[in-house]
Amino acid sequence: MRVRLRVMLVATTLILGACAAGDEETSTTSAAGPFGEGAVAFAASSNLAVGTERVLVAVTNDGGERLPSPEIPVTLNVWLDGREFQIQTAASNFLWAIPDVSGLYRSTIEFDTPGTWYIEVISEGGDALEAFPVTVHEEPLTPAIGDLAPRSETLTSADSPIEEISSDTDPDPAFYDLSVAEAVASGRPSVITFATPRFCTTGICQPTLQLMRATAPDYPEVNFLHVEVFTNINDPDNIELAPAVAEWGLPTEPWVFVVDAEGFVIGRFEGVIALEELAELLD
Repeated sequence: MRVRLRVMLVATTLILGACAAGDEETSTTSAAGPFGEGAVAFAASSNLAVGTERVLVAVTNDGGERLPSPEIPVTLNVWLDGREFQIQTAASNFLWAIPDVSGLYRSTIEFDTPGTWYIEVISEGGDALEAFPVTVHEEPLTPAIGDLAPRSETLTSADSPIEEISSDTDPDPAFYDLSVAEAVASGRPSVITFATPRFCTTGICQPTLQLMRATAPDYPEVNFLHVEVFTNINDPDNIELAPAVAEWGLPTEPWVFVVDAEGFVIGRFEGVIALEELAELLD
């Protein structure tokens, strides 16, 4: 189980990599423009399904170096394979993944059917980067918006010392007071972060938790939880997938879910999340 998960995480995590996994391989382009010669675009979202989806896109140079370019406006052209005559254009907003180091472009895209879709990145004043494919499934792997949140019996500080159940470098003890099951049934909204700073394959688990810790004091009526992706974290040779990760169907890390007071998922964010996205759901 542990080996299979590590392989799956490495294969499907696109946040810091220079190429996508499986049938979402990257394509190079010689187009010059604001991104420079040889820029490459690829999907940083691994779990797309029919419906309105939040899509993250990364751009690198031909050496695999991420291009943190918040000053370059970007739009996306999106179409279903075989339906090139029907192109959807989507605006993009830049998000820092690691502040001042690397970032992604976020767009909202409507997928009306499963299959292979293509995404083309167009920068203002430059040529389009070569289109890349993404796979859109009938249903998401994780709980969808409107689903009841799984009542996972996760470990709390009452079960074990925090250092045994969290690899956060500066954990907030309040994030470990409740299990997921207790939080979801509490009658209060909950923000649940699945992350593993020590074993993170994306490099953004710790920044995500830092954002959650900084945000929590502004929402005292909301449960903020951190669920470690692995168990046995102090024995790296024998780490195991935490049961809740499988129960929530997570293919990568980190993930942030927002659950309302009635226990329904109202927000799901793979990888990078902006403070305004969280505030929009909690305010």
